[in-house]
Amino acid sequence: MWKLEKNSIYVDSRISPIFYGRYYDDLAAVTSNIRKARLICTSIETEDPDNRIKLTVDYPNTRNDYTPFLNMEVKIGKDGSLDTRLYRKPQKKLLTLHYSSHHPLSVKEHTITNMYDTADNVSSNSTNKQHSERMIDELLLNNGYTSRVLDRIKDKRRNRRPNPSKNREVLDPVTTLKVPFLSDRCTAKIKEAAKSLQIPVRVVTTPGKKLRDILTSSRPLDKKKCPNNNCRTCLALNNNGNCTDRNVVYEVKCSYVECKQSGIGVYNGETYRPIGDRYTEHFRSANNPTAKSYKDMPLAKHYAEHHQEGNPKLELTVLQRASTTVDRKIKKPDSS
Repeated sequence: MWKLEKNSIYVDSRISPIFYGRYYDDLAAVTSNIRKARLICTSIETEDPDNRIKLTVDYPNTRNDYTPFLNMEVKIGKDGSLDTRLYRKPQKKLLTLHYSSHHPLSVKEHTITNMYDTADNVSSNSTNKQHSERMIDELLLNNGYTSRVLDRIKDKRRNRRPNPSKNREVLDPVTTLKVPFLSDRCTAKIKEAAKSLQIPVRVVTTPGKKLRDILTSSRPLDKKKCPNNNCRTCLALNNNGNCTDRNVVYEVKCSYVECKQSGIGVYNGETYRPIGDRYTEHFRSANNPTAKSYKDMPLAKHYAEHHQEGNPKLELTVLQRASTTVDRKIKKPDSS
């Protein structure tokens, strides 16, 4: 996106925005009129060689209207001051962590507390804080929470210490005891038992099984298909895997004859991401070994030293498949 911006809005003298900023693909600008706001979008779109980027403009029709940006809406006063408050897209459903969901009560309380904290942080004055808080109230009441529960959490927020970590006493190191979450009552009983027996453990609950962990696939014999035609990763795998495979230990090696015979140009790695994403990074580093972002990568060093003018020829092999991150780290061999 920066490449498109630097060749458009930063050199076009017709635009000259009072303010311009971007958070990923969300742009914010202050201009003197709507024509210049649209001109910003048009100038960025024309720099896209594939003509795929299409930008839309949200702007206030009057001075009293708010303009949405990220999770807040903004209004600029006559004196230039910013008036902000919480914003939710109209098409966004009133759904969040439900009160009857199978989660510890502490998780629900922390989630709600963070919601109210966010509402306070994006609100510029007390009136807007009340408006933002009412939005959170509506959302939570629609998800099974009662006014009594919300009032109790609000009281906790008001009475909490500003920096409890600074006043926390230094305790002796304890062992963490992980137990599956069954109910808050069950967790409390375990903590009481550990305390009464003076066992130095910190009880932590882990999430239970989800439906996707219990239910089997309705089509277990179907094979994964590559979403791309002439996929570079699938060709390198030579039908011994799929570019969408995740959580694997793999080997990438240079397939030039002299490298195969001498056993150089081999890299062993592991990844949780689709193997196609990781292989693409290796291929790019071999194809452009002198680039600043690639020059320290193993295959970039190999191609810079042995194949300065040759096109990358790589073979990809999935060595092992893992079930967890720890399992994957253990199975990964040392790179040669």
